[in-house]
Amino acid sequence: MRGSIKLFKIFGISINIHVTFLLLLAFFLSGGIRWLILTIGVFCFVTLHEICHSLMARYYGIEVREITLLPIGGIASMSSMPEKPSQEFFISVAGPLFNLAVIVIFYDPMKSLLGPAVLFHRPFSTATWPLMFAYLYWINLMLAAFNLIPAFPMDGGRVLRSLLAGRIGYGKATKFAVSLGHIFAIGFACFGIINYNIVLIAIAVFIYTAASNEAHHVDVMEALKKIEDRRMV
Repeated sequence: MRGSIKLFKIFGISINIHVTFLLLLAFFLSGGIRWLILTIGVFCFVTLHEICHSLMARYYGIEVREITLLPIGGIASMSSMPEKPSQEFFISVAGPLFNLAVIVIFYDPMKSLLGPAVLFHRPFSTATWPLMFAYLYWINLMLAAFNLIPAFPMDGGRVLRSLLAGRIGYGKATKFAVSLGHIFAIGFACFGIINYNIVLIAIAVFIYTAASNEAHHVDVMEALKKIEDRRMV
């Protein structure tokens, strides 16, 4: 991806950071050191989330060249799409399952270390270091829930496509998931505009654009497949 900087390599996968992410770090740095640490922690979890997707993809023989961190999340660049709906299902759920595993595994340690009053404090806050770590812990649940929204390009949209593909076909399943992606994007944009939330607006633009690109990509692949089938006949 253009405008990205390589940070390091793990499991043969290049972990990159987009230059726009530096703007996000600068923005949160102005809010204090705890906001900066929180942001870095969130994107560590996002990176591990994407690595889980990538390792599952490799299990199915799909090469993953790089993971790019953006202000609104991460993107794993895969060499090809999964051949079977079941493969797409397991690749898609691998990331959210990691975040849920963090919640389950670290629940008792976090409760003992921070205490119930801090761990279950609402609203979320970075007023103190214990509250900030509690916030960082629960962000994993937010990441899992957000990514499982049944709309493209979220993991939930890919899970939905994998479940529908066997019944209505890959093309129709993609169009359905993409349509939901557009609906969610418009909803996020409207909510962001009403509440002057730039982050939500940025997420809406990303979801709408990525969903449209996926629809176009699948249309091209379906057209090429029909041409190839005709040639074989």
